Amino acid sequence: MLPKFDCNFFPVRTALGMQWFYASNGQQAGPISEAELEALLRAGTINPQTLIWREGMTDWQPLGVARPVGGPPPIPGGVKCAECGREFPVSEVIQLNHSWVCSGCKPIFLQRLQEGAQPSGAAGGIWREDRLLVTRSETPFPDRCVRCNEPADGYRLRRRLYWHPPAFYLLILVSIWIYIIVALCIRKKAALDIGLCPRHRNMRKWSFILGWGGFVGGVGLIIYGATAGYGWVIFGGVLLILAGIICGVILGARVSAAKITPNNVWLRGVNRDFLAGLPDWPGV
Repeated sequence: MLPKFDCNFFPVRTALGMQWFYASNGQQAGPISEAELEALLRAGTINPQTLIWREGMTDWQPLGVARPVGGPPPIPGGVKCAECGREFPVSEVIQLNHSWVCSGCKPIFLQRLQEGAQPSGAAGGIWREDRLLVTRSETPFPDRCVRCNEPADGYRLRRRLYWHPPAFYLLILVSIWIYIIVALCIRKKAALDIGLCPRHRNMRKWSFILGWGGFVGGVGLIIYGATAGYGWVIFGGVLLILAGIICGVILGARVSAAKITPNNVWLRGVNRDFLAGLPDWPGV
C-alpha cells in the first residue's frame, strides 16, 4: 500500500514545474522532475510497470500508461511496439531509445540502432491503401510475416520486383519477342526485404520443389512420349507441368507488384492484419 500524498510537496512542484512521484519498494519516492524521471527510466531504476503519480491524477498508474516517455501515445490496454506496430500490454514491452519495443522485436530494434537506422514503425515509409501495401524500394519492413502477420524472427527475404503497365501485354498478340524486348526496356523495378515466418518459408521451399519437379518431370514425359509415339504419355507430361505450376503458385503465394513508380511500390498479397497495423497512404 502506497502512502498518502504529502501536500507540503505541492509548492515545490509549482516552483520547479511538473514533478513526479514514483513507487520504490512499496514506498513513495520523489518529487522528481521530468528529466530526472527519464534518467531513472534509462538507467533501469524504474520501468514501464513502475507506479507513478503527479498532481492532477486521481490515482497511481503504471508509467507506461500515465506517461509513455518519448514513445507513442498510450492505447487502451497497452502500447504499440515501435518495430512491429502491434499492441501489447505494458508488462510485455520495454523502452529503448525513447520507443516502446516488444521482446520479440528487441534484437532487430537494437540492430537498427547500431546501424543508425530508425525502427520500421517510426521510420515511416510503409502505408496501406485499401488492400495494397505502399512503400519505397529498400524500405525496411517490420519483423512480421507479410503473409500471416506472425513474427518473422528476424528473417528477411530479398525480393526484386518488376512491373510495367498492363497494356503492353497486348504486344504478345503481335509477337512474343517484341513483347519481351519492349518489357525489358520499359519495366520498372524495386528491391524489398520482406519478412516471412517459418511456416511460410517452408511453404516457399516446397513451392520450388514441386513447381520445378513438375516442370522437369513433365518435359521428360513429353520427350519420351514423342520419341516412343505414346500420345497419352505426352498428355500426362502436359498435365504434370500444369500441376507443378498450380502447386507452385498455391504454396508459394507471395507478394507481387501491383504498380511501381519512380518513388513508390504498391504490393498485393499482403495479409490483412499486417495492413491493419499500418498508417493510411498519404498520397504523396
